[in-house]
Amino acid sequence: MIKTGLEIVRQHKEYEEKIAELSDAVVRLEEYNYTKSILRDELSKLRADLQFLEDTRFKPLDPIVIHTSLLGGKS
Repeated sequence: MIKTGLEIVRQHKEYEEKIAELSDAVVRLEEYNYTKSILRDELSKLRADLQFLEDTRFKPLDPIVIHTSLLGGKS
């Protein structure tokens, strides 16, 4: 799926907001080990997803070759 720059920026901001929210929740729920471990797992997943987004953000697309015959012309 190809995303526009605006979509990538919006998604990046959403990831950062979720990470901040979950990080805050981990601190607040320090005495609840089970909940804390679930939140840490979710944080880890979000950080990995964010890293993937950042890694692919400026990745060049493969060139696409469109032959004349695909455009209705003669080959």
